[in-house]
Amino acid sequence: MGALLVLIAVLIAYGSVYPFDFSPHAAGLEEFIALFTSPELAMGRGDLVGNLLLFAPYGFIAALHARTKPALMRLLWLGAALALVLQIVQLWLPSRVPVLGDVVINIAGMALGVAAARLAAPLLPSTAGSKSPSTLFPASLMLCWFTYQWFPLVPTIDLQNVINALKPLLLSPQLDIARTLHTAVAWAAFFKLSEHVLVKHGTAPTLAAAALAIVAAKAMIVGASISLNNVLGLGLAIAMLPWRSKPTALPALIVAMLLSLFVSGLSPFSMQSTPQAFHWIPFTGMLEGDMGNNLMSLVEKVYFYGALILLMAWHGARPMPAAFAVAICLAIIEAAQIFIVGRTAESTDPALALILGFVIRPGMPSRKQ
Repeated sequence: MGALLVLIAVLIAYGSVYPFDFSPHAAGLEEFIALFTSPELAMGRGDLVGNLLLFAPYGFIAALHARTKPALMRLLWLGAALALVLQIVQLWLPSRVPVLGDVVINIAGMALGVAAARLAAPLLPSTAGSKSPSTLFPASLMLCWFTYQWFPLVPTIDLQNVINALKPLLLSPQLDIARTLHTAVAWAAFFKLSEHVLVKHGTAPTLAAAALAIVAAKAMIVGASISLNNVLGLGLAIAMLPWRSKPTALPALIVAMLLSLFVSGLSPFSMQSTPQAFHWIPFTGMLEGDMGNNLMSLVEKVYFYGALILLMAWHGARPMPAAFAVAICLAIIEAAQIFIVGRTAESTDPALALILGFVIRPGMPSRKQ
């Protein structure tokens, strides 16, 4: 668990100092003093959500890792210090704008993670006292999927928001078969993970009702929407629920998830003769543009790749070889994307799969069919 916390801190630092264009003459004592004496708290919604969620995983894992309140406070102080140091470091990055307001939102993000861990604790019976990673990892992946569904996590009671959320489903339904199938296998993986987490409450009717409630509640989230792909994908997953305990369910789900990787990664299957550039620095695309949406894309990938690796491990493979297999598949997809219209080829996804394999390896749960 401690290694996972360190890894999260390293990834936060990586994202905060990207693109690494340090300039030794970019800042001096005057800029350093201005950072503290002229704090800027205003920021756009995307930056607000991005900074909030950036440190939420740190708070979540810190709360599960710490056995006492003083230990948790030490970890939170270290997280706050990290947030402040990263803003100071950004003084020497001309492409970044360091503001003290980001530190405040980062600390709020840690508090959000701690609160989420406290709420999740009663649902994780095997983590009581021992904080067992065998339940932590599938529970964390389920939380990633839940977060992705409800992004940007801002509830509202507004009739117009409900109308806007339902427009893609009722007024302009568009069927994307690749996205529908991807959603279906993602929900099926969610149901499979629940077998290890919700031992007493994971009946098929309960899971189906909970999933329907999660999707329906998107109408109460600011800016969220419910599409035909969401509904059909969930419907397919619910239809397969009675089959999830069969001996063939786990290997079939693994194969379906691997196929979904290729179908989703290679769509719209429109080739071009001139190859595009390949981005070798990991997370390049995710560290540019709207940070909120980029972060949610990362959360969805963490969920899907992590669930696939964990399910392969439950089927008998070791986590790191399983992660290497997933990384190879993703590398093949990224290499092919050089010739696919509208796609960006980069090393992010294979690297992410290897990182997840490293994280899952120490707390590998017992094989579960």
